[in-house]
Amino acid sequence: MTLTAVAAIGLPLWVLYVIGQPQEIERRPAACAKALKSIGWKPPAHLDEEACTEIESNIFATAWTGTFHMPRADVRDWLTGLPSRQEGPPVLSGESVPQTFFFVPPSAGRIDTVEVSVTWRGEADAVISFKTYNG
Repeated sequence: MTLTAVAAIGLPLWVLYVIGQPQEIERRPAACAKALKSIGWKPPAHLDEEACTEIESNIFATAWTGTFHMPRADVRDWLTGLPSRQEGPPVLSGESVPQTFFFVPPSAGRIDTVEVSVTWRGEADAVISFKTYNG
């Protein structure tokens, strides 16, 4: 009975305390290879012009965002080789408009979803952008 009363009073007070805390977010540059490994993915063999950010907060697990270039010819194999729970392989068009895919990485629990966007740049280059989302 006492445990129930403590839980009934303590839990709402704890939730109010957490909600009332100021949100502290720190963004810092990071290597894209480190970000991808944190997601549970192997970085592409040829990674160029990378610009990634590690985002830490007192209210959510570490998040990542970034952009890098890779050879266009390697994109399909890299995407289909990503360990994730996704319905079928990503279908890439030959158009230069961004194509977006969502993955549930093996690091589920820390990172719930990764949004990956692919944009073709010329005949040989692809720009990959990604964002992680934590539930």
